[in-house]
Amino acid sequence: MSTNSLDRTTVSALVPEALKDIHRLLVLRNDAAELLVAGVAPPFMLIDVEVPKWERVAQTISKAMKEQYEIESICLFPLTLSPEAPISQTQYHVLDARGAPPGAPRGTRWAAINALPLNSFANEADFAALCDTTRKIREFRSDAAAEPFGKPGWIDELLLWAQHELDPYGVRLTGKFRQLNAGPTFALLRLETNGHAVWFKAVGKPNLGELRISQTLFELFPEFVPKLIAAHATWQGWLTTEVSETTLDEVAETGAWKLAAQTLAQLQVKSIGVSNQLLDAGCRDLRISSILAMIGPFVESMSDLMNRQEKSLPRPLREKELHTLGEQIKETLLELAELNVPDALGHLDFNPGNILCLSGRCIFIDWAEAYVGPPFLTFEYLRAYLLRQHPQDRVLTTDVAEAYGMTWCTRHSPLAVAAALNLAPVLAVVAYAVGIDAWRNAISLHEPATAGYFRSLTRRIQSEMRQLHARRQLCCE
Repeated sequence: MSTNSLDRTTVSALVPEALKDIHRLLVLRNDAAELLVAGVAPPFMLIDVEVPKWERVAQTISKAMKEQYEIESICLFPLTLSPEAPISQTQYHVLDARGAPPGAPRGTRWAAINALPLNSFANEADFAALCDTTRKIREFRSDAAAEPFGKPGWIDELLLWAQHELDPYGVRLTGKFRQLNAGPTFALLRLETNGHAVWFKAVGKPNLGELRISQTLFELFPEFVPKLIAAHATWQGWLTTEVSETTLDEVAETGAWKLAAQTLAQLQVKSIGVSNQLLDAGCRDLRISSILAMIGPFVESMSDLMNRQEKSLPRPLREKELHTLGEQIKETLLELAELNVPDALGHLDFNPGNILCLSGRCIFIDWAEAYVGPPFLTFEYLRAYLLRQHPQDRVLTTDVAEAYGMTWCTRHSPLAVAAALNLAPVLAVVAYAVGIDAWRNAISLHEPATAGYFRSLTRRIQSEMRQLHARRQLCCE
């Protein structure tokens, strides 16, 4: 049976509890003067929804509000309780109700926030969450430019601005929208029109450069990215046309992978010669000389992380091993440099979800992790996803690699292309590791999750280096 034939409740029931998160909701209306509570008399509870771990939180919550309570809502921000609040493992999310019926859904009521004392809630942490919510909203309103999507009513400002930008095209918004991501400084929404839908995306730290990168890519390579209609500099947001909602990982036809690889190569070949423009736009500098300069400091940082590892397994790499690995990385980078493959546009997060497919075309989105440097590393990220989704189809993997390589062979020696593709698996991990700014941040590296992640990346580099040497040994036999 296909999950398309199951209703939401049934699908949710099939998901193991361990793979769900409970989000307790602070649903506000009337300019944040009222709160939706469960119960008709104190002590009240906040309503909650279950969100499978792999689903977009804002999208799932908004859908649940519509289906379960018949309330249109916009997610404002996830809430982390202040340190002085009661200890709670609950995840909270703040919503702004739009177009809610005059009355309240069965078993709930709209309560005036200024009339809710501490003992109004069965759970003391819920009251603390309400206090933190009202405080944050006051902060967001006092500096709307810094965190524009945290205050109630921002969606109306967005719709007014978007309509103004669409007027010259004769396009009208219908007022219907679908929210995918939510936070005080970022947003992602699909806005319906009387024709094709449009998308609004806004970014905050650490991706503030994505707007300028997106503008530059549309100016230079309009056939490879969505059409950029307008930009809102204050919000760091932009409006684009909808190409397709179908991403590569949703396409059953395996030929789409070959098309994606071929289109990527075409874009990269076209980007040769505009490196300075791309770097000025904010793309990361991952040219070979730049990566080489980072290897020493990176290895030193990883050595410190290995020394601080508390678990015995997996075994921490010793200082001598890391020194050897660093030298091997440098030698491999110099070997790639000798192939004279030109620098081109790359993407450190090149995954099937960032590739839109429609009518024999592929369009690439989400360029926050754009870089300038060795082009074949980007293909290696795509190949890794292909192997994960089609682990048994080695013929497909070969065909996709050939589709990518053939385009490059029109500009470069086939032997050099083959050699560069052979080096790509290990250097792709290296570029990704040094391209993440967190390894330079001592505070981040003291976070257990971040430290563990970089130790894992370093072991992966060592593993890929061993596989590279094994491939070479095999060729010599």
